[in-house]
Amino acid sequence: MTLMIETVTPPNSGTFRLDLHLAADILVSAETARRRVSAFVGREIADLLHGEPPNLVWQEHGVSWRVPVVLSSRSLGRIGVVGTIDVDVKTGELNLNDQLLHTLEDNAQRLAAGAAL
Repeated sequence: MTLMIETVTPPNSGTFRLDLHLAADILVSAETARRRVSAFVGREIADLLHGEPPNLVWQEHGVSWRVPVVLSSRSLGRIGVVGTIDVDVKTGELNLNDQLLHTLEDNAQRLAAGAAL
C-alpha cells in the first residue's frame, strides 16, 4: 500500500523537509473499499470493470482510499486502468460526480475499442 499526500507541493529544487504526524480513523478497510467500487462500476458502468487494491490518500478535505478502476476481459486479462474512485475511510461513501462517471465510461470505451473486445 502507498500513502499519497496531496496537500503538499515540494519545491522544484533545493531542500525539502516534511515533518509529519498524521492520524486518521480508518473504519472502512482497503478490501471493503475495493469491493464497493467493483460492485458499483460493474453494475452501473460496465461488467468488464472492477476495482484493484487502493492507495491511502491524505487530502485537504480528509483521508480516502483511492481505488483504481480497471478494464479486464476473460480472453485478454487486464487491459488497463480507466480511472480512480475515492472512497471515504470513515463512511465508505464513494466520491462520485457526473464528470468522473463520464470520464470512466469514455476511457473504458476507448480501451475496449483499442483492445478489440
